[in-house]
Amino acid sequence: MKVIQLIARGIALLTLLTIGALVVRTAGAAPVPPLTITLTPGAAVAGGNIPYVDVQVVVPDMDVPAGKPLLRLPLISSNVAGIADGLKDLTVTDSMGAVPLTARDDPPSGLMFFRHWYADRAVAGTLTIGYRAPITNALNPRGAAPPLELRTEEGGFSGDASTFLVLPDSDSTYRIALRWNFAALGPKAVGVSTLGAGDVGAAAADQSTQRKLNAVYDSGLYFMGGLVHVYPAPLPADGFMSAWQGSPPFDAAALMGWTQSLYGSYLRFFRAPPRQPYEVFLRRNLVNAGGGVEVGGSFVGTFDSHTQAQDFKLTLAHEMVHTFVGALDQPQDLSSSWYAEGLAVYYERVLPWRAALISTADFLTDLNKTAGRYYTDRLNDTPNSRIAARFWADTRVRVLPYDRGSLYFARLNAELRNSSHGRRSLDDLVLQMIDRRRQGLTVDESAWISLAREALGGRGVAQFRAMMDGKLIVPASSAFGPCFERTTAPLRRYELGFDSQVLMEPSRIVRALIPGSAAARAGLRNGDRIVKPVPQDAIQADQSATLTLLIERNGRTFPITYLPRGAVVRAYQWRRRSSLPDRACGL
Repeated sequence: MKVIQLIARGIALLTLLTIGALVVRTAGAAPVPPLTITLTPGAAVAGGNIPYVDVQVVVPDMDVPAGKPLLRLPLISSNVAGIADGLKDLTVTDSMGAVPLTARDDPPSGLMFFRHWYADRAVAGTLTIGYRAPITNALNPRGAAPPLELRTEEGGFSGDASTFLVLPDSDSTYRIALRWNFAALGPKAVGVSTLGAGDVGAAAADQSTQRKLNAVYDSGLYFMGGLVHVYPAPLPADGFMSAWQGSPPFDAAALMGWTQSLYGSYLRFFRAPPRQPYEVFLRRNLVNAGGGVEVGGSFVGTFDSHTQAQDFKLTLAHEMVHTFVGALDQPQDLSSSWYAEGLAVYYERVLPWRAALISTADFLTDLNKTAGRYYTDRLNDTPNSRIAARFWADTRVRVLPYDRGSLYFARLNAELRNSSHGRRSLDDLVLQMIDRRRQGLTVDESAWISLAREALGGRGVAQFRAMMDGKLIVPASSAFGPCFERTTAPLRRYELGFDSQVLMEPSRIVRALIPGSAAARAGLRNGDRIVKPVPQDAIQADQSATLTLLIERNGRTFPITYLPRGAVVRAYQWRRRSSLPDRACGL
C-alpha cells in the first residue's frame, strides 16, 4: 500500500497537473523571453554527499520600481522547510550594477508562504541572481511531508524548485532554459528535470518549457543531477524516462521497465498523446519511504532499505493517474481532493489489473487495505469541508480523501454498470471530465455534479452530497466484479495514543496521553520529547505494523515501540469467490 504524502501539492493550480504548465502561444504573439537557470553542484565529500549547489538565474528585460517585491522563495512548501534561512552569498545585479535588497517574510499561513526581497531602487535590464544553496540530509523538522527538499546521496542530488530556487516575484511568462554544470563531478554526471534530460529550453520555439513564474512553485519544477542512475540508458529526448540517486534495495531498472509498460497502457486508456517528457525520480527517504508526490506532470518516489519493488508498483500506478486525470479547478483547496486522490486510489489497482500488470490477488490485497483503513477509521465521518484544518495534524483525517473517495467511485461505477446493463461505467464520466479540460472548459465540482445527475438522476447527486458530508460509503457486494464478494472481518482501530497535533510541532512534546492505550502500556509518558519525525499513513493501513518513537527523557534517548491499535470493530472486506476463474473477473 502506498504511503500518502502528496495530496496537498498543486491543489491550487489544478489544470497545470494535466498540461504541465504549458503556456500555448498564438500565431503572431511576441516571442516568450528566456529565463536561464544554471545549476553547479559542488564536489562530493566523504560518503558521497554533495554539500551544496550553486544557483544562477538570469532574467532579461526586468522593470521593477523601487520598493516593489523583486524576488521570492517559499519558506514552507507543502509542510517542507526550504533553504531560505540557510541560503548563502545572495547577490543580485541588473544593468546598473549591484541591487541592494531588503527581505520580508509572510506570516505563516496555508500550504505555502514566502520570503520576499524588495529592491531599494528601481531595477531594469537583465537581472542576474546568484547564491549557494546548502544541501543537508537532516530530517524535515515539520514531520510528514512530500519529498521536495534538497537531498544528496552517492554523488547525486535532487530537489524541487519550491524549496531552493529564488525567482522573480512576477506573473510574467518565461521560457525556462536549464543548464547543468558538472565540472566538479566529472563526465559521468547527468542531469534530469521535469523539463527533460540534460540542458533544455535553448530554442525560442520550445513552448514546452514556458512557465508563468507565479505558477512554478505550485505546478512543480523538479531537478535530479550528478552521479545518478537512469532508465532507459541513454535517456531519450522525450517520452518516458527515469532517474534515481543512491542504490535502492530492488532492481530499479526492472521496476522502471514495468512502469514504462504501465505508462503506455495509461496513454491508451486516457486517450492521451505521449507526454514530452514524463519522468519518474526515485530517492531515499528515512522517515516515510514508499510513497511520493506528483510534480509537474511527473513523479518523485521514495525508498528505504526495506522497500520492495512489488509494494512500490501501486504507488507508481497511483501517481501516474494524477498526471492524466488532474484535479478539480474549483474549489482550490483540500476539500476537492476526494476527486484527484479518490480516482487515483480507485484506478491504481483497476488499470494495472486490466493491463495484466498485477494479479487478481494483488488487486484484492490493495482493495482490502483501503477498505480496512476506511472502515476502522474513527474519524471517517469527518465532512470534506473539515479535512483541510486537520490534514497534516492527524493521519486519520489525511487518508480520508483517498479511502472514502475511492469507495465512492467504486460504488458509483457499480451503479452505472447495473443501471445501463454494462453499457456505461465510471470510465465514461472520467473521460468526459478529461475531455472538458482538453477543450478548455471548467473542470470543477459543479461539472462533476452535472455528470452524476445526468448518469443517475437525483440519486447520483444525493450520493455525492452524502459523501461530502461524511456519510459512510458501503459499495455493493459485487461492486468490484463477479470474482469478489463483500464480507466482514474483525479489525482494530488505529490509535496513536496521544494528541496527534504533537507530531506537527517543532519540539514534539507528548501530551494528552490516553490512559491504558498501547502507547501508555509501552512506557510513553506525558512530557516525553519525540526526537524524530514519525510516519503513520502506511502503518494505519497495516493491522500488524508497529510504531517506533525515538524518545528523549531526563537526558536519555531511547526507542519505544508499540502496536498503535485500539478497539476491535467489524470492517467490510472483499474476498475471492473461488468458484469463478480469473478469466471471468471483470471490472
